[in-house]
Parts: sequence; structure tokens; C-alpha cells
Amino acid sequence: MFSHVSAALIHNLDPILTATPKVEISRRSPTRNYSSLYIYSRELLPQEITNGYAYPVTTLLRTLADLALDYSLEVSVPVISQALRAGTANLHDIERLLVKGRRGRRRAQLALDLSSAEYESSAEALCAVKFYRYGITGMIPQVDAFTETGEFVGRNDFRHEKSSVAVEVHGVGKYYLDPHGPDDAAKKNHQRNMNLLNAGFTVFNLTFGDLFRPRIFAAIRRAIASRN
Repeated sequence: MFSHVSAALIHNLDPILTATPKVEISRRSPTRNYSSLYIYSRELLPQEITNGYAYPVTTLLRTLADLALDYSLEVSVPVISQALRAGTANLHDIERLLVKGRRGRRRAQLALDLSSAEYESSAEALCAVKFYRYGITGMIPQVDAFTETGEFVGRNDFRHEKSSVAVEVHGVGKYYLDPHGPDDAAKKNHQRNMNLLNAGFTVFNLTFGDLFRPRIFAAIRRAIASRN
């Protein structure tokens, strides 16, 4: 049956990084790696398989657990977070499928710890993984910002729990999905950014490409350290 990234796509999830161009299936047989197909050697329980599609697929929970076990955090955390945000899965039910002693379990548990329904996009979930990779702690998702006088400034994608450091992750969807169009969204975002700066915040505006630039996260670390 289809599993892993292939199953995630069938379940209408959108991996921000697929990590493989191959179709993935799981079955009771030796592991095989072909040019366009990867076969995982797995013995699945009947309740871990769904026949709700035209072909057998691992259930959503089994799929998320498999991604956590067998893939990097960069692949698994955004997909798990998307399912949490949609309300189609919860961490407890995924965790029950992580058998003790199973290879990859420690990484899978970390993937669950980093995943959150609070991330409003897969890019934000990937950013949270990068915070972990670069040793940045204390970044809280979706925090309302106020001036010292209590005036509402805006909602931050991430803000440090102690320092006045905010991180905004900008994807194309943030502008083109705005009901008033990309130009209006860009103007509102610019004004919000200026309001944050005027209120004394240090703001990092990250594009998707910035998530793969170590110097950006080094600068965020320095900013947090200097404001503590």
C-alpha cells in the first residue's frame, strides 16, 4: 500500500519538502530501492490501512508516524503541523504509533515536540525546525504585540519569550491569498512592520529562501542575545 510522502499526498497534505521523487509503498517484503519506487519492509496492522481510496493507503495517523520515524524534521514537522492545524490528527494519537525501541523513535518524538497547530503555514513550521537546528530557543508562534502603553501593534509569526525580537515568515500565499489582493496585503504588512520597529522591536522578515541561509539565523541569535 502507498505510504510515507506518497500517502501524505493522497491524504491531501502538502509537504513543503518532499525529499524524494519516488513513489513509496510499504509491504511485507525486503526493503527495495528502485529508480522510481521505494519499498519499505513493514508489517502493518489492518487498522493502519485505509481502503477509502481507489487503492490501499496507510491511514493518516500511520502516515504521519512513518514520516516522523523515517524522514528529517524538515519534512515531517510541516506535514504533521498541517494535519494538526486542520484538526485531522492529534499528537497523542500519533505518539501511540511510535513503538518503543523502534529505529528513528527519538527523532520522531522530537518531530512531535516541534510540531504545532499554531503555525499558520508550512513555511512557519519549517522555520521552527530551523530555530531548533541553530540552537534558538524561546521563539513563540502567533503572539500579539503591543506598545508599552498597551496599543495593539500586530500579530507576530514568532516572537521571543523575553526579548523584543520578532520573526515574520513571508510566503507567496501570505500576499496572494489575501481577500483584498497582494498589493493591499503588502501595504498592510509594511505598515505593521513599521509599527513594530517604532515600538522598539527588532524584526526579521524571512523569505522561504532565507530559511536555508545559516547567516540569517546567526543574526537572529545575536539579536536575542543583545536584547536579553
